[in-house]
This record gives sequence, C-alpha cells and structure tokens, in this order.
Amino acid sequence: MAEYPYAAVPNKLLTLLEKIQTAGVPSKADTSWLKAHGFKSSNDPSALRVLEFIGFIDASKQPTDNWKNYRHKGKSNSVLGAAIKRGYSVLYEDLPEAHECSDDDLKNFFRVHSTAGDQAISRTVKTFQALCSMVDFSTASDNGVTTDDNGSSASANDTAPLVAPPQNIESPAPTLHIDFQVHIAADAPPEQIDKIFESMAKHLYNKVAD
Repeated sequence: MAEYPYAAVPNKLLTLLEKIQTAGVPSKADTSWLKAHGFKSSNDPSALRVLEFIGFIDASKQPTDNWKNYRHKGKSNSVLGAAIKRGYSVLYEDLPEAHECSDDDLKNFFRVHSTAGDQAISRTVKTFQALCSMVDFSTASDNGVTTDDNGSSASANDTAPLVAPPQNIESPAPTLHIDFQVHIAADAPPEQIDKIFESMAKHLYNKVAD
C-alpha cells in the first residue's frame, strides 16, 4: 500500500515553492540547501519528501525538469497542477475534483489508502490542500508539463506517438498546364494562318496536315 508523504508544517510548502521560482537551481536540493534558504527547523526536511512525491526532485535529491519548468511564471500553474495530479493519481481516480473536496472526503480516502494514524492523515490532507492552493485548476492546461517515471518532464505533444504514413497509396502524378498565346497580324493572308496552325498541330500533337 502506497504511503503519502506530508510536510510537518504544510504551509511552509508555499514559501518553499516560491523560493524554487526565485532562487537558483541547485545541484542537489537537500537539507543543506534548505538551511541556506532559511528552512532551518528540524521539521523542514519533510517537505523534501513531498517535492520528490510530485516529481520536483528525484531520489538523489536532484531537481528535475518539473522544478526548472516551474520557474517559468507563465507555465508554473500548469506545471504544478500536472505534477499534483500525477503524484496523487489514485486520489484523482477516486475523486476527479479532489482539489475541491472536503476535509472529510480526503481523510476517508487517505484512511483507506494508507496505514497512517489520524494525526498523520490530517497532515497529509493539509499538505495536499497547501499544494493545491498554489494552483488555479480552472486555467491549468492538461497539456502542460508532466512527469515521466524517471522524474523528467515532457509536454503532451512530445509524448504523442508518431504515426507512420499510410502504405501502398499511390500519389497522384503531377500535372502540367501550359497556355499559348498566338498573335496574328490583322492583315495576315489565310494561307499564313493555316501554316501557323499546321505547325502548332505538328509540334503539339504530332499531327501532319493531310
């Protein structure tokens, strides 16, 4: 049974996500990085488990593409929304609008899908709600950045399968259209006009006058 991580102080996640957007991308987001950015409480490292759960860092604590793409202010809403829905995919299968659900509905879900006690479940709910408070799901694009199994991200368009062109279908042969303009003097005798058209017939249709 999957266990859902929680931040000991869920509201600090908001400050941490803001720091991700403004601070430089570290080579490793560990406790030393947290302390360097003002997160010095012994409870603060619990937030790192949440970041790993939603695919912002990998198992070695290295920032993923989600972390980097979240720094783009124009994409951050969709990036975080997609990361939440993927991390909490089982929750969203049961409750498609989980970000709008009541505390009781969320607690009942986590009671069934984890072995945690009531205090931990309450913090799990608060952690989920803190993350969701940073997202406007009404405008978050479903085609935003998502996370693959290795924690790296790709847009929906990047992951679409390539479709091979149909086989054994003959392409229509190209056509060529040529216009001729023949300028004949108004006083040209009939014999000259006949010669002109005879020449055209010979060269265009390979016909010779009888």
